[in-house]
Amino acid sequence: MKVDDLEKFLLITGFNTLMTSDTMTSEAPEEKNPQETQSQKLPHKKLRNFEEWRREAAKGPKKWMIYGTEDKPESIIEAAFLGLQQYFIMFGATVAVPILVAGWIAQYYQIPDNTMRLLIIDLITIQFLGAGITTLLQTWHKTGSGLPIVQGSSFSFLGSLFAIISSTSIIAQSEGYPDVKAFIAAVPDPWVRASIVLRYTTGAIIAASFFEIILGYSMLMGKIKRWITPVSIGPTIIIIGLSLFGAPSAMHTAEGWWEALLVVFFIILFNQFIGRKYIKVQMFSVLLSIVTVWVIAAILTAGGLLKGATAVNFWPIEEVVKTNYYFRPPWIFPWGPPRFVAAFGLGMIAAYLASMVESIGDYHSVARMSEAPPPTEDMISKGLGAEGLGCLIGGIFGAAGGYTSYSENIGAIGLTRVASRYVFQLGGALILFLGGMITAWGAFMATMPNPIIGGLYLSVFGLIAAIGVSVVSMANMKSSRNLYIIGLAMFAGLAVPPMAQSQAMNNWVASLGPWAWLGQILQVFLETGMADAAIVGIILDNLLPGTPEERGMLHPDWAS
Repeated sequence: MKVDDLEKFLLITGFNTLMTSDTMTSEAPEEKNPQETQSQKLPHKKLRNFEEWRREAAKGPKKWMIYGTEDKPESIIEAAFLGLQQYFIMFGATVAVPILVAGWIAQYYQIPDNTMRLLIIDLITIQFLGAGITTLLQTWHKTGSGLPIVQGSSFSFLGSLFAIISSTSIIAQSEGYPDVKAFIAAVPDPWVRASIVLRYTTGAIIAASFFEIILGYSMLMGKIKRWITPVSIGPTIIIIGLSLFGAPSAMHTAEGWWEALLVVFFIILFNQFIGRKYIKVQMFSVLLSIVTVWVIAAILTAGGLLKGATAVNFWPIEEVVKTNYYFRPPWIFPWGPPRFVAAFGLGMIAAYLASMVESIGDYHSVARMSEAPPPTEDMISKGLGAEGLGCLIGGIFGAAGGYTSYSENIGAIGLTRVASRYVFQLGGALILFLGGMITAWGAFMATMPNPIIGGLYLSVFGLIAAIGVSVVSMANMKSSRNLYIIGLAMFAGLAVPPMAQSQAMNNWVASLGPWAWLGQILQVFLETGMADAAIVGIILDNLLPGTPEERGMLHPDWAS
């Protein structure tokens, strides 16, 4: 895997959301200054726990959602298909991480193609197992935020995973061999070689997961909410959306542009035209669009009219049938006992830090999208703790990467107008069973051409930046103070990552000698645009003088 390819995928850091003109009208148009009107009312009751948040979310008529966070579809069949739709939406990015990891292992440790394919099937299955578990942990208010968020593979972990896998000399020497050539010669079985390497990646994921678990469940990270306002979190959410501009191209959308545009066309057709008259069509617009284009591509592939990235790839199904490998039960430490190297674990902490900052922005995004009150300190803390716990469990089961909240699924809430926690929990169970145990189902899903996923990205990722704009609008946008902070935070989020990935930065990290691991942590953190935007926004917003009204803290949609 080339470094350029890695950088492309590092741009894809799963999160985001959407806001349509319908949601933008949630504020009363007659009020010239909603902040002043709000301040004249009785003080808002401060939300401090999940139960208070749930009661607030259930108050009053729903303005836009078909199913709000507290709603439950009457039909279990309808709920199941809505949950399955969430699985389809998060499939592409979750599959990308195992494929990349398997490719890197094959590249550096001479793993043949047939073994790599079997490795990919196992890694994909394990990744979905952990995603389903983490989704259930996140959506249950006792262990997570209670927000309707699907959890999946985080691209924030790719940098650390690549660093571990490419550290061939460290792994070889830890196994008792002078170099990687001697290691490969001494371990002729390619499956065993790959398993040994995965022991080091899972060891780092497990060790560093306690960092997020402790910061989350100790409620320390939740305390950051008191310093977060629309001025600081708005630019962060906008950068989350803008930083994903490379996602469609990474899925070979340019090669299959007609497939991608066809997906966009059908989403518009089902969601905005037919769906306005038939509400069920709107709720299932994403699933209907994906399946329609997928079937068209399958017919054209079978007829020999499609090849390459645009064609339906049947080899995963052929591999499953050939090996009679239809079901994979969950195994603890399937690659063997994890190996722990201090440098690997410390380097992985950078991935967790970047993921945590992104997730805080996502919690605000999904609450805004779902017409729910802003998340409380308790919800933020438990949400991050649940993600860390999910990463720990995933590592124990052999996952190839960590987990975080998924922008694709948050954005889909805006398209389908379904934010039911029940639906997302049912989706988590389907992800856990279908994706995490049935290898035949995972192989079937892997036949989907990447441009179809790229078309989905085109439809939903812009919604994330739009949500950020709606959050920023809560603050006084005539204030020069706010304009400066928001502008600088957004520009930092776009400008700093390329500088952090430069050769000059690499040379500086290498010059630190024994402290290079600390430089690597800083480098990975700075490579994450939303983290840069959040740091600049939070520091300046709390450093520069500004009234609560000016900062948007008394806005009706924020003060609760």
